[in-house]
Amino acid sequence: MKMIPSNHAASFGQTHPTASSLADALLLAKLGHDLRAMYTDVTDEPVPQELDALIGRLHVVLGDEPEGRG
Repeated sequence: MKMIPSNHAASFGQTHPTASSLADALLLAKLGHDLRAMYTDVTDEPVPQELDALIGRLHVVLGDEPEGRG
């Protein structure tokens, strides 16, 4: 089987079989896509009222200005 150098930082300079590297790269890409989708769903939700109130109190205690809270 043809060997190719890996472009992953954790295994820089090592070689892996082509099929294995391709499978790993596809798996990592899928995991990254799923994580981005999950975090996008979470960050698009409005801040809960209790958390927003707590953040406001922290800004008062710290004496700084809030940054464009929603």
